[in-house]
Amino acid sequence: MSTYLLNLRNRALKKSARVALRLAGATPPPAARAAKAASTPAAKSPGPDLDPLRADAELMRRIQRGEDFPRAVVGMVRAELSKKRDLPARSVCQALYDNPETRAVGALGAGIVAMSNTQPGFARDLFREAPLEWVARLAPAEYLRAHLIAKDTRGRDEAASWIDDGVVTEPGHLVSMAESFFAFGDYERSRKALDTLGALPTLSDHFRRRADHLSTFVERASHPRTPEQVPAGRVSFAVIDYKQPDWPGTSSNVGDYVQTIASLANVVRHDGLRFHGDPELVSFVDELKERVRPELKLDGPAADVHLTLVNRDASAYDAVPENTWGLTFGWYAHPTFGLTYGLPFNSNINPLFISFHVNRADMLTPETIEHLKANGPVGCRDWYTTHLLLSRGIPAFFSGCITTTVNAVFPDAPKAGPNAPALYVDTTAPEGAKTYKQERDEVKWTPAPQALREALDLLDSYRRDYSEVHTSRLHCYLPAWSIGANVTVHPKVKADVRFKGLLDVDDDGRNAIREKVREILPPVLSLMFSGAPTEEVYAEWARVTAPLVAEARAEFAKPQERLPLSFDIDEVCSAARETRVLREATQPRQGEPVNIAVALDGNLKKEMEVVVGAMVQHSTRPLHVVAMTRDHSSEDHDRLSALFPEVTFEWIALDDVDYGPIAGLKGHITVSTMDRLLLPELLPDMDRILYHDLDAIPVVDIAELFDTDLQDAPLAARTYSTGDERRGVGNLNLGVRLRNEPELAHLFYRAMHRRHPEGFRSFNAGILVLNLAAMRKDSFSQEFVPFVEHFGLDDQEVLWCYAGSTYHHLDAGWNTQPGQEFVDPKIIHWAGKVKPWKRDHYIRHRDRWDDGVAYVAERRG
Repeated sequence: MSTYLLNLRNRALKKSARVALRLAGATPPPAARAAKAASTPAAKSPGPDLDPLRADAELMRRIQRGEDFPRAVVGMVRAELSKKRDLPARSVCQALYDNPETRAVGALGAGIVAMSNTQPGFARDLFREAPLEWVARLAPAEYLRAHLIAKDTRGRDEAASWIDDGVVTEPGHLVSMAESFFAFGDYERSRKALDTLGALPTLSDHFRRRADHLSTFVERASHPRTPEQVPAGRVSFAVIDYKQPDWPGTSSNVGDYVQTIASLANVVRHDGLRFHGDPELVSFVDELKERVRPELKLDGPAADVHLTLVNRDASAYDAVPENTWGLTFGWYAHPTFGLTYGLPFNSNINPLFISFHVNRADMLTPETIEHLKANGPVGCRDWYTTHLLLSRGIPAFFSGCITTTVNAVFPDAPKAGPNAPALYVDTTAPEGAKTYKQERDEVKWTPAPQALREALDLLDSYRRDYSEVHTSRLHCYLPAWSIGANVTVHPKVKADVRFKGLLDVDDDGRNAIREKVREILPPVLSLMFSGAPTEEVYAEWARVTAPLVAEARAEFAKPQERLPLSFDIDEVCSAARETRVLREATQPRQGEPVNIAVALDGNLKKEMEVVVGAMVQHSTRPLHVVAMTRDHSSEDHDRLSALFPEVTFEWIALDDVDYGPIAGLKGHITVSTMDRLLLPELLPDMDRILYHDLDAIPVVDIAELFDTDLQDAPLAARTYSTGDERRGVGNLNLGVRLRNEPELAHLFYRAMHRRHPEGFRSFNAGILVLNLAAMRKDSFSQEFVPFVEHFGLDDQEVLWCYAGSTYHHLDAGWNTQPGQEFVDPKIIHWAGKVKPWKRDHYIRHRDRWDDGVAYVAERRG
């Protein structure tokens, strides 16, 4: 250990800990900063997720226990992240990073925080500033993943050498590194990490099972098995299993196996089929065949079918015989190590998509889209998926859920009497009631034939043993309903995108789904099992589903009426313009004016002074500031004009505008932020304006930004710097906000799929160049302001919905997020809960804000 670190450790309870706490903002700032801070508003008490003392206490405890400083910092960071409190951890690490003595340890901790926020590029740069010996010991898994994502072979080789040299010894690091190597196709190094893990003197059952699980896939990937030769005359057919290399992604839900049973129920109805393959699997399918309800049996074709287990999310690693057919269904949203999905399928599979669900637009890669088109039409389990696929040009239709057909293998049998107990499956239960959880860890390692048998027994028990079943689970409710059990569904979120078309229909609607599936599948399966050519089978599938695809396209294309609004925008804006107060600059500058809009209530009056002061300080052209205000008076107008005689101020009062409840409005933001949505109508004679949040400060002339060539784009903004920016609509979490209004949620999603057929990238709306003329042409305010009232969106989210796929992407420097990236700033934006005028956290570039405070104070005299 270096002398520096020894000193830090020895003085932990004295100087070092005190310095760390001061840097993190828990103790008063130095006197030099205190003078500037005196003119800023008092900070409110932080919430639990912001409380810096939590992180400080954790750091102190670790130092007191004798941990060296880097380990103590990393331990604190991991403890905070495990509780989803990244802000205190980030604050402490930024403080350490910005101090020359502790820069390296701050970089190490900040790198871990960056990886947790899906910022691998930023994390890689941070890790490079820490000693590699620290990284190897404390964050090797994050280091490796960051470099693999960046395709940086140097980092990959370094991480591999740490395993070879015995530096990495913690099971969690080793298994994570094995998974990362596997995800990027380096199977030999993945095996080496697993071997090192297995050689540890002690290893918990959790890590041993996880290692054994991945080892199976490493072997399959590095030494692909030769597919079993299917004898001539037999048709190869896939039976869906749910294992995959990613242990958390491997299904623990017995409901998945219920879906597989339902798919097989549609196969075994064909009475002439003879099954071959794995004896246990064949035995189970033969049992299903014996259970088929007599009235649902279908004659012919007489055929031999070879059964092959295929993993839904990892078919690429399965030994699949050529020309294997399969009914492909279920929820395709289970990524492998957060990087890849199980689509496209293994090239030896001919998929017939029915009861298919996807809600992550980012998994619809060009390759997957082509795969779905080539093997379509795609029968979708819900209307959300139907519209999403149609928006991508994929022929799709609403098939409903295949589990509605599972009763084909449940002939009439005695039901439980009224005195039998009720069963509560993954839902709130009365005290002492019988309960059951569909998700159980043991499902992960249960072989498919056994898991299928357990799922079948579970379904039998629903009607045999219980007078009623209550559940929140789709794949408990629908199959239980199908087999005639007395079942009630209690969805946690009625507006969940998985449910549209399934839980919002009555028994007649569910019967219609069941009959539709039983109408379209038999002719196609008959051709399939008769050995017809692939092209002929898909042509028949297209024929029988053509009316359903046409119906879905017509539904998707229905014009959407403009949503009503509880107030008249034209009247509101006209009334607001009546309050307009214009204060012309008394010391005007020469040149074309730069139009700037700000929005604020009484809480940010001092902050507005600082921001306008920075604009004045760095600009040379005339500034025209339009201030949309609440809780302001003529005294405020006079004060700003006196401070900045170079600026023309236009004050518009919006105190009387009420947007109704705004579910998306974050706790640290007030309603005044919504007022920017009215700018096109508030300023009918202005065609362009720069909107500037008051928690941001320019450090260059913003005239360059104002002059951005927008071409036809309605606005310019900076794309989010984290990995979630591509999720688009998925970032809105609208199903939770509208949890009891599924029809409203459906209306929204259909509109978004139509407006943004390729999806969209989320952006930060704190700094915007607005093309007001284009927005008026698009009737932006009339079309999109109602989204606030009806969908509970905030202003930024409304702007995403409007321009998420059409906006001009700004250079990152125009909206730099301190502590979240290495970017040469032009505008520093302290987005989020931590603000530079608050003193309960350390925050990067606060000195720039304090300089602005000092500049205003100097002007004021």
